[in-house]
Amino acid sequence: MDTGRPLFLRYRAMFALRDLASPPDRPTAVPAVLALAKGFADSSALLRHEIAFVFGQLSHPASIPALVEALSNVEEASMVRHEAAEALGSLGEEEGVEEILKRFLHDKDKVVRESVIVALDMAEYEQSGNAEYALIPEAASASA
Repeated sequence: MDTGRPLFLRYRAMFALRDLASPPDRPTAVPAVLALAKGFADSSALLRHEIAFVFGQLSHPASIPALVEALSNVEEASMVRHEAAEALGSLGEEEGVEEILKRFLHDKDKVVRESVIVALDMAEYEQSGNAEYALIPEAASASA
């Protein structure tokens, strides 16, 4: 992404790359994920946050190195690190992801610590094979 372009156009590029990365077996998926990862160098924390969010939607293993780098960067904005943690949680079935997340359980940033707790819960769900992440109690049992 060209950081000299207006933010709106960089967002459009991000969404175009997202579309090229899905489904994950599409021939353009890995190059699109790697191009998206370059967006973590953008000056806009908001765009970096959105890129991490998109990676969470895609759950593509090729995004793991960039997400780990973003989460590990203590100079990064909390909202970016938060989304990076949750995106890693969506990749919880990938080898080593849980161990990576656990390294941040005692991060000095409370937002990161709490995000990692949620991400570990997401990772557990991804590994479980359950069809639903969170079940809402049925109305009959809730009113009883």
